Amino acid sequence: MPSQEAIEHLEVFGYCVIESAISTERCDQMAEKYFQLHEDPNFHSDFQSPGEIGGINQTLFGTINKDEMCWDCIAHPEVLEVVWHFLGPNARLGEACTKWIKPGAEMGGIHVDSTHDLPYPFPDVPWLINSIWMITDFTEENGATVFVPMSHKSRRRPLGLSPDDKRICPIVGRRGSVVLWHGGVWHTNGPNISQGHHRMALNIAYYPAWWNCAREGGHQPVFPEKFERMPKELQDLCRHKVGRHRSEVYEF
Repeated sequence: MPSQEAIEHLEVFGYCVIESAISTERCDQMAEKYFQLHEDPNFHSDFQSPGEIGGINQTLFGTINKDEMCWDCIAHPEVLEVVWHFLGPNARLGEACTKWIKPGAEMGGIHVDSTHDLPYPFPDVPWLINSIWMITDFTEENGATVFVPMSHKSRRRPLGLSPDDKRICPIVGRRGSVVLWHGGVWHTNGPNISQGHHRMALNIAYYPAWWNCAREGGHQPVFPEKFERMPKELQDLCRHKVGRHRSEVYEF
């Protein structure tokens, strides 16, 4: 999907898909690495919650420090063209994390992003452009992300949706594709009802310069030695979060 078409689709429906943004070969390398990271006890403290250890629905923060392969995804030119359109040229990285949906995982709770302390109605401009890279193929059976198209226009949280609501639309695709969405669109992971097919994804969130990233729990800093190795375009996205510990860069 050319960038202008992607922008227009996101404006209307709340999300867009850029297909084959990276190669399947690179995805296979990333998947192998990410499964290992999730299983490594040294990184269990970076899970979104301690209850995810050994669980079937896991989010692991701090990928930018753990895997340099994700850097090309964070600063992918087609993605940034969409991000800059909605958030401006000074948009910043919020977090890059990996999400493992194992067989047997249930559908997540349908939600909007980063609105826990926002009053109604939500802002009429995006406060977040989120993205999820399909590191493995996304299918209806293995937990592909689902959306309620155009729900961002409601400017409120989901209300009265059952898991079988016909407005819920799974976004399927081949590994290497990426989905971008307005933080206010209603979404979640689908259930993994497959027989042995694991869904791995790379979730990258971008915020405008005016957003206070300290309010986003779990987000990790970028280690200085990693920052020094980054290309300039990626450094520009990360300058606000360089440090060894979260407390160094996320103070109110």
